[in-house]
Amino acid sequence: MAFILIILGYLLGSIPFGFVLFKLRKGGDVRDAGSGATGATNVARQLGLRSALLVSILDIAKGAIAVLIAMQFAPESGWIQVGAGISAVIGHCFPVWIGFRGGKGVNTALGSAIVISWPASLLAIVVFWVMFLAFKYVSMASLTAVSAFSIAILTAGKFFGADSLPVEAFAIILPAIIIFTHRKNIVRLIRGEELKPSIIA
Repeated sequence: MAFILIILGYLLGSIPFGFVLFKLRKGGDVRDAGSGATGATNVARQLGLRSALLVSILDIAKGAIAVLIAMQFAPESGWIQVGAGISAVIGHCFPVWIGFRGGKGVNTALGSAIVISWPASLLAIVVFWVMFLAFKYVSMASLTAVSAFSIAILTAGKFFGADSLPVEAFAIILPAIIIFTHRKNIVRLIRGEELKPSIIA
């Protein structure tokens, strides 16, 4: 059962909503435009805010659903629940359906995190918007937000209702994935070459 739930999480995460929406709207591959990712930020640049909002909601939902399904079928195993959430994020970043080239994983990570610890996720959302409104860089805001989530869980897990070993592991692995997928963004931020969303730049 554990293997099935982990694989199911990956397959759910692999559903490339941004790719599909762009294909339906413009007939091309969203990865050939902008940042080359399938997530909401690149969709915002190519299709506008409404499309980006839809993709965000769907990407968040697939992360949440992966964990909720694991909770339903493995209610006593925090490891399986966390594993399903991480698998969904990996699926979003490396989707089997479109050649393992996907998005950065932030919204899917948020969906998983909300189910695992909504208080820490709420903190991360607040941090994201503070950083985004202050600096206008989605990548910087995302990296700071996932770091805030991790620090909250690892330093005050009981306060945030998430003081188990599986959740602590989740709080370590999740930012590692997001940092990896944003490695080029980090270089551009350091060089002062990072893109801002064209809708606000």
